[in-house]
Amino acid sequence: MQRILMNIAGIRVHVESDWSELLAVLEKDFWSFHSRDFLDSSKADLSLKIYKTLQAPPLPEISTSMQSQNSLSYDVGHIRYNDYYGKAYTVINFQSESAAIYGLDLDKIHEIAYLLILSRVGKILDLKGLHKLHAFAVSFNNTAFVCMMPSKGGKSSLLSELLSDPRIKMLSDDIPLVDKQGRVYPFPLKLGFNEIPKNLKVFNPEENLYTMKRELYGEKKLICTRGIENKIEKKEYFEKVILVEGFRYNSESSCVLSSSWLQSFKGLLVHGVIGIGSPIVIEYFWETGIRDFIRKTWIFFKRLKAFFLLCFKAKKFKIHIGKDQHMLTRIVVELLEKETTIK
Repeated sequence: MQRILMNIAGIRVHVESDWSELLAVLEKDFWSFHSRDFLDSSKADLSLKIYKTLQAPPLPEISTSMQSQNSLSYDVGHIRYNDYYGKAYTVINFQSESAAIYGLDLDKIHEIAYLLILSRVGKILDLKGLHKLHAFAVSFNNTAFVCMMPSKGGKSSLLSELLSDPRIKMLSDDIPLVDKQGRVYPFPLKLGFNEIPKNLKVFNPEENLYTMKRELYGEKKLICTRGIENKIEKKEYFEKVILVEGFRYNSESSCVLSSSWLQSFKGLLVHGVIGIGSPIVIEYFWETGIRDFIRKTWIFFKRLKAFFLLCFKAKKFKIHIGKDQHMLTRIVVELLEKETTIK
């Protein structure tokens, strides 16, 4: 069995499998979090074993606890069995934070493993006081620029154009972290695009360009952070934040407007406290029982406090996003230059 060791914002993850092709793509997904700090899986905060077979442990003969378009779930105590309609199976032990995945379809198992890791790590981070925000984030002049956008809002296009500026580095393509003091932390996973942008230079593309075929959302073209390592922000966290929410606007032109505290906090409620759009999967995150109900309630209030403080501290704006992508990039860079200049 081969293995990958990761340290994701202090959470130690151990992944083990004899499926080398699968481990190779997971390694690219989490390249910035590679670690050799521990070798024993018993010292991991999350352990995952992946088997290239459909011969999973028998499912319990009980009623489903959850059913979705994606899977059927069965709970026996602190263990959850997920049946992906015969295409794959997972067994998750919420008490020991360990899981096993069974399947033969590389694309399906890649998607399941990636989302399972993010979901379980996300819950552990929530309890530790580090919370995901569905947004992209870059750094400029010692300031974090955090931009919340709806799905299909043009996030990827704007991010790729901003990264072509040598002064700008990436904190996260999709989910930067926010702590209990409202500070923003990098969380550099792979970058995802419908088409690889021509303006973004990728080193060793044969090694660092790959794909993920998602069952419900189609194929996504990915860039391993190793391919743009010079564009990844290394600073631990940012106190200074420019917080922006983008809205589609039926016009060629784009414009930046000041945002009120209430307007910005409403966006943070959707994209952070509730977490709409974040890569969290309910069958990996949602547990049963009064103990976990209390934990989820505690997580809700911890998120509320963190994003309240972020909103209080940040400079707040909203962008009406027009059809001219280059104009949008230009006004964002002008905003960054103006708001980070020492007066």
